[in-house]
Amino acid sequence: MNMRSINGLILSTAILFPIISYSQVKDDHWQVETDVYVELEEYQGQKDKFNNKVYDKASMIGKLSLTNPASKWQFDLEHRESLRNHGKNFSYSRDSYIRNRTQIGVTRQMIKDKISNLDINLSYRKESNDGTPETPARSANSLYWVMPSGTIHLDDKWDFNFWGAFYYYSNFYDDNTYEFESEVGVSYKITDDIKAKLSYYNDKSWNHEFETQTMQRQIRIGLPVTINQDWSISPYFRYLLTDSEYNQHGKSIQQLRNGYRIGTKVDYKITPKLTLWGGIAYEPTKWKYPKGGEKTSGASNNQTMYLGQLGVKYSW
Repeated sequence: MNMRSINGLILSTAILFPIISYSQVKDDHWQVETDVYVELEEYQGQKDKFNNKVYDKASMIGKLSLTNPASKWQFDLEHRESLRNHGKNFSYSRDSYIRNRTQIGVTRQMIKDKISNLDINLSYRKESNDGTPETPARSANSLYWVMPSGTIHLDDKWDFNFWGAFYYYSNFYDDNTYEFESEVGVSYKITDDIKAKLSYYNDKSWNHEFETQTMQRQIRIGLPVTINQDWSISPYFRYLLTDSEYNQHGKSIQQLRNGYRIGTKVDYKITPKLTLWGGIAYEPTKWKYPKGGEKTSGASNNQTMYLGQLGVKYSW
């Protein structure tokens, strides 16, 4: 990572540390959890406009959550810095840039009983891009969203789970846009240590005139397993039903032919407070039209995405 990413993480830590210290000194029973991790996303064969092999994104992320078992409120803070179009050794060119993202959120528990629970989340995110000198400016935006989520306990083994989020993007340089994202499904407790999940995911965005811009639909399957008191693993599978893009006239300009994602997340509890975790994913797809940056190849416009994550969680 370059110095800008490191400085961003230091700034986030400086902001968060007084909150953590205050909670400990006051002994007010607020629980503080932090999660710091790196994430690498790569499309096989991707190149910048200078024909250099590049990663799509190399990110460093810091998260903090404040919760209290006696309170109905939860507070979250996240900062992310992503190196876009950087080379294999994280070198940069005139096609490289850095995406900065900071978001804050508050969640209010509305309902919690033996049958169901319902939460409402309100969040704000500021995102901007730092490019190399004398290159065109990239759009920045402020994002606002409201997201209800909840669970209905059907019996001792079956749960119905849902969440839905409506986003409003206040864009700089571009028109404002809207997005709705949701997931509904069921989970089944096979044993106390194994749970099976099945859900339907939908994501759709519109321009300022509410004309459709993008649309995604997926079937998602998960199987989280607690191996023992230290180890847990959460393999998952996503079948991609639809992934389309449209121009301002409503004409399709890109369309998924077929694809899927398979991945897993592994957690290892080093101590009762410290957890080391990692995640990997593999996503092969085929598209109707070629994509720029040589993300696709062959007559079928094949695309292969790889995702890797490594992080540390700590409960203060």
